Amino acid sequence: MRAAGSLDTVLQQLQAFKRKFYLNLLFKGALLTLGLVLSSYLLITVLEYFFYFQPEVRAFLFFSFLAISSFAIVRWIWAPIMALTNLKKLLTDEQAAQQVSHYFPEIQDHLLNLLQLKNVAMNNDLVAASVEQRSEELVGYRFPERIKYTQNRSYFKYLLLPLTLVLVLAFIYPTLFVQGTERIIHFKRHYAPKAPFQFEIQNSSLQAFKGEDFQLKVNIEGNSVPEQVFLVIDGRQMPLKKLKNQTYVYDFEQVQESVDFQLTGAGFYSDENRLTVVARPMLRQLKAQLRYPAYTKRPAEILDNTGDLTIPEGTQVTWRLAADNADSLWLQFDAPAQKVKAQSEDKEYVVRKTFMQSQRYSMHLKNRYSENKEQISHQITVIPDRTPEITLEQFRDSVLYSYLVVGGTISDDYGFSNLSLHYRVLRGNKAATGYRAVSIPFSGSLATQSYFRQMNLKPLNLQPGDRLEYFVQVTDNDQVPQPKSARTSTFIFKYPDPSEVQKSIEENSQQVQSQMKSSLTKAEELKKSLEQNEEKTKLKKELSYQDKKALQELADKKKALQEELAQLQKMNDQLNQQQERFTPQNEKLAEKRDQLKKMMDQLLDEETKKLYEQLEKLLEQKQPRPEQIQPLLDKLNNKEDNLQKELDRLLEMFKQLQVEQKLDNAQQKLDDLAKKQDDLANKTGEQKNKPDQGLQQEQKQLQEEFKQMQEELNEAEKMNEQLENPEDIPDTDKMEEQIEQEQENAQESMQKGQNKKASQQQKSAAQKMKQMSQQMQSQEMEGDMEQAQQNLDHLRDILENLVTLSFDQEKLMKDFRNVQQSDPRFIGLAQQQIKLSDDAKIIEDSLLSLAKRVPQIQSFVTREVGAMEGEMENSSEAIKDRNLPKTGQHQQLAMTSMNNLALMLSDVQQQMQQAMMAMQQAGPGKKKGKGKNGKNQPGALGQMQQQLNEQIQQLQKSGQSGQQLSEQLARLAAQQEMLRNAMKDLAPSPTQPGGKEGGEKLSNLSKLMEQTETDLVNKRLTEQTMMRQKEILTRLLQAEKAANERDLDEKREANTAKELPARIPPSLQKYQARQKQQTESLRQNLPALTPYYKKQVDAYFKRLGY
Repeated sequence: MRAAGSLDTVLQQLQAFKRKFYLNLLFKGALLTLGLVLSSYLLITVLEYFFYFQPEVRAFLFFSFLAISSFAIVRWIWAPIMALTNLKKLLTDEQAAQQVSHYFPEIQDHLLNLLQLKNVAMNNDLVAASVEQRSEELVGYRFPERIKYTQNRSYFKYLLLPLTLVLVLAFIYPTLFVQGTERIIHFKRHYAPKAPFQFEIQNSSLQAFKGEDFQLKVNIEGNSVPEQVFLVIDGRQMPLKKLKNQTYVYDFEQVQESVDFQLTGAGFYSDENRLTVVARPMLRQLKAQLRYPAYTKRPAEILDNTGDLTIPEGTQVTWRLAADNADSLWLQFDAPAQKVKAQSEDKEYVVRKTFMQSQRYSMHLKNRYSENKEQISHQITVIPDRTPEITLEQFRDSVLYSYLVVGGTISDDYGFSNLSLHYRVLRGNKAATGYRAVSIPFSGSLATQSYFRQMNLKPLNLQPGDRLEYFVQVTDNDQVPQPKSARTSTFIFKYPDPSEVQKSIEENSQQVQSQMKSSLTKAEELKKSLEQNEEKTKLKKELSYQDKKALQELADKKKALQEELAQLQKMNDQLNQQQERFTPQNEKLAEKRDQLKKMMDQLLDEETKKLYEQLEKLLEQKQPRPEQIQPLLDKLNNKEDNLQKELDRLLEMFKQLQVEQKLDNAQQKLDDLAKKQDDLANKTGEQKNKPDQGLQQEQKQLQEEFKQMQEELNEAEKMNEQLENPEDIPDTDKMEEQIEQEQENAQESMQKGQNKKASQQQKSAAQKMKQMSQQMQSQEMEGDMEQAQQNLDHLRDILENLVTLSFDQEKLMKDFRNVQQSDPRFIGLAQQQIKLSDDAKIIEDSLLSLAKRVPQIQSFVTREVGAMEGEMENSSEAIKDRNLPKTGQHQQLAMTSMNNLALMLSDVQQQMQQAMMAMQQAGPGKKKGKGKNGKNQPGALGQMQQQLNEQIQQLQKSGQSGQQLSEQLARLAAQQEMLRNAMKDLAPSPTQPGGKEGGEKLSNLSKLMEQTETDLVNKRLTEQTMMRQKEILTRLLQAEKAANERDLDEKREANTAKELPARIPPSLQKYQARQKQQTESLRQNLPALTPYYKKQVDAYFKRLGY
């Protein structure tokens, strides 16, 4: 164990020796390295300081110094350090033993042998003993102590000498090492000896922006200055431009990268300078995302590189900006002044802002060098959400005051949320109700559209004098900041008082009368034109262009007349409805109005219309023949003649009705005044005997109303004088004077405070008013009875003359059968026919005159008398031509018309007799009950059909033949045709319940009658004909029964106003049509447009009238 310990001690001493050996080598190497490096540094620095080497030489010196330094470090420092850190072994244990033997000669090879025997001692005891012995011998030596650091003193001279030189030179040349070292390190730069002048760069900073120009400004200062100065870049010299006072400039154009330069002049160079190129911040990409308000219904959109924006109010704009060389970015807004810093998102700068007004804004970019050079400024134009616009056209029902129609257009930039009609009722000076709203249909998405609304006023229960205040208001669908509304002006629709209603009725009556006169004038002109063209056509073999044009003008005139007649019907219907609603019902006048209405409805007959259509078809032919047109013109002439007569009759009857209406109004007012006067008398009697202004004012008002009633009576008298057959109007002048006097006396008594006396005078006035009313009623009844009796007597005379004319015509017709053209009696017979024609004319004139006073005489009666007179004229013309067959034919037709007229007038006579009986039962002072209407008396047509059936049956049994049979069959066929035409009055209106079914039944009945007419003309009297006649009679009686029931229903509904469809003028109908059929599909399918172009499209639609 001891031997082993001695060996370890010896080995430890050996390792300590090696470490100290390495440290001694490191100390020695450090002295040598420092001395060599310092000497090299001193040498190159001194050389550069005094000689200003070129960059190449300085580079050589710099890298040589680095090489020497590296060599010294590697040679003397690196190896000891590696050995100390055990990274590399410089000495083995054996080499270290040899080194130790140099320091301890007495040891000789003992230490080396010990190291060699140590490896084999483990397996050999003898060797181990030898190792132990040797270890004991060496354990007392201290190997590291023999190595002394002082042995390196001789190496300090290599360090001290250059160090001394450095210190001395640094003292003598303070800038030597600084400048020399700088020039060696920056060997690329050019250094020159100090010149006798100085280059002073005036620029505050040698910093240029990429892509921009940079002006270098240099000032030369010194006792002597160069004549010219150059800029040196990469060995190239460029002259500077001299300004003044030794100031020079040089322009760098669009600098792209940094550059080193020197200034030189007179062989001297400045220090090297560097123009540093930096980048300004720059906007590379601009995206504006527009998020429009929801109410605009516009999808969000993104605009690339667009700074100027036109946007709706409330739009949120999100800018996404991409920039180069920018450290920060912000937007500066003007209204209000606001700086909004951009946020960084996904390598983009993002700014969000909602705009409510137009303004300018600028974009600012910044980095550590500068901001963006050029200002990036744009305009945001905010389209304020405009207030909606509305137009209004209106139509007020000035007839019945039952509805109000409004229409117009509304427009907005984006649509609507509400459209309504606001109204309230004003009663007196106060509002009876608050404003209420009635919605108007509209489309919320259309920017421009039409609207239409019809408002029923009946539920409002307006009273006379009430005022309806209304306006239309539209609200858009905006949400920024809130919906906006626009309204029309406020309008007043006044519900009339009785005097205003009466005035309106009178005006409308005058308009109807004027329209009748106008239609009559045009009918006369048309009749005259027809006669002229008929005469021309008779004389021509073919029609010229002018003839065709004249005939076409006839057809056009007829169309215009038909339109005017249709307008007349509408005007009369409105007048009737207005009178039924606002005036007290007088059944007699209501019946006459119904009769006039039916007469007007019969003015436009389908047969005349078909004849004109046939004429137009013939005129469309290339060359129509006169013989085709002549019969048409003849028929049309007869039709227009009947129309002219009917219009003349209608006008006269309307005038009569207006007179009666005036008288009835005056009587109604008189009754009302009597009641008011009596009530006022009671109030006056209750007052004390002192003047009362209120009662006096009421009395004055009653006096004024009485004067108005007098004026109405005077107007009725004037209108009566204009009639062809003026009526007898009661003379009430004396009674009127008495009433006026009593009212005046009452007024004077009230002014004196004599109320009791005034009350008695007022009662007296009221009593006289009642007497005057009764007198008017009584005299009116007597006048009606007298007139009815006169009319009945006149009708009897006409009927007797007609029968006599029929017998005379029949006898004359037989006489003509027995003469030849050459017979001397022919002229006498011809004169008799002329006389009969004159008699027929007298009957016609008498009947037409009577028809103007008797409404029961239907239009087909007057048409039949016209046909009779026409056939007699035709027979006279045939006699002039000595055409006996035609003469007999026209005479037979004339007789048929006479017989038909006789039957019809008999029916009218029966109606008139029944009406007179009803009038007698009513008695004076009572309201006249409604008599029979203008239709045939229920059962009369059945009776006539039954008589006709009996005549046919008798003729079938008589066994007659030849000419006599033909004449009788023709007469019976004409009577059946008359009944068929008269049956048309039984047809119900298609709008009535069961009207369509009833019309079909009558149509089938008419076809059966036509079959009978065909059989009679063709002389076929069979059992089938008789069976058909029985069926015709049965169906005709059923139809008359249904017509009678409808009349009863009409009577029950007499007090219910028959409302006409609401009249909507053309100016408002266009809005109604547009509301139903607008070109909205086109608008809805329009592509997304900017507000500007959207406005242009809307303006275009407006110009189109949509």
